[in-house]
Amino acid sequence: MSAATATPPHQFKTTELVASLMHKLSPELINTICSLGVDQRYSVMDNYSEFLEGEPMNASASTTSLGVDATRRCIEEWGGDPSRVGLLVAATNTPDQMLPCLASEVMGQTHGLLSRSLRTVSMQSQGCSVLLKSVEVAQWYLAANPNKLAIVLMAESHTPYVAPLLSSEYHGYRELVRLRKEERINAYEFDQQRLDTTFVVQSMLFGDGAEAMLIGKEEGKPAFGPISHLTNDEPDDMNLLTMTSNSKHPLLKGRPQYFMKPNVPNRGAHYAVTTVKNVLNDPDSPVSHLDQVEDCLIHTGSKKILDGVCSQLALSPSSEKVHGSYEVLKNYGNLSSASTGFMLAEKEEWNGPTVVVGFGVGFTASAGVMSLN
Repeated sequence: MSAATATPPHQFKTTELVASLMHKLSPELINTICSLGVDQRYSVMDNYSEFLEGEPMNASASTTSLGVDATRRCIEEWGGDPSRVGLLVAATNTPDQMLPCLASEVMGQTHGLLSRSLRTVSMQSQGCSVLLKSVEVAQWYLAANPNKLAIVLMAESHTPYVAPLLSSEYHGYRELVRLRKEERINAYEFDQQRLDTTFVVQSMLFGDGAEAMLIGKEEGKPAFGPISHLTNDEPDDMNLLTMTSNSKHPLLKGRPQYFMKPNVPNRGAHYAVTTVKNVLNDPDSPVSHLDQVEDCLIHTGSKKILDGVCSQLALSPSSEKVHGSYEVLKNYGNLSSASTGFMLAEKEEWNGPTVVVGFGVGFTASAGVMSLN
């Protein structure tokens, strides 16, 4: 019924971040950064560039404050009676603290807006495909309470989770492979420098933001369904993306550490394509082929991942169907759970059905159709 986004006030261009670190980055690594497809991102820190160079973090916003902002904007944009909201589903992979969870924290800052008696569900640490799972939770509630409304909230603050870049030099992945083959670095040095390179990529790929949707039963509004899911198609897929709660790496100082296997782009494309095909083959689907779809909104893993998914779905990266995916990646970076939510919030017209695709840690994927009710 309405959707709204919230971002921190601090915007950082990729070119500016690279320029501040130019003396540390090899030309090959700079090319890798430029190929991520991210022109800028927002950070809860007002000194993100200085933080990457070793200064203490100075955050003026948080996952919770972004979630509260998006929720307020969503209700204001709708303009109805907030007492009709009976459920808040809140998801994040980057909570401000372990407990209480995001839904409770948002409730704590929305007195006078949300009823104290509404139901809350927190969907934390469920990766980048959690939006459609959260939508289904809202649908189940609305089926039992058709006169009520539900808010589905995705909020992420990734930049406080990245490591400052304090090494004297950083190389590209292929560059490190060449150095290892030439025996200019040993196996231990290769592993350590590859991790350093990963820290650089993560600092340039992810961004901060929140998106809230108000969901209810109303004619003339886009509706979700059917929705398809796929989890751990192969046993080893569970370890494609992982995060430790307390890193032993000295630069992270006990903060969580994110790990990604090199074959994530290929497996991510497999999961995305499989769930999309399952949705299109569903007898309840209003479409049976992507030719009948106006937009295909794909999670912003990276440009390489988006290109891989487009290739397997026989979609051109320059196609209008996937324009929203590349634009969100370009303007906000990888927003994890909130990425496809931003695409939906920025979609101004509904001239035809839309397919939404999310995939990530688990390893899991979800795809669903949205069409006018």
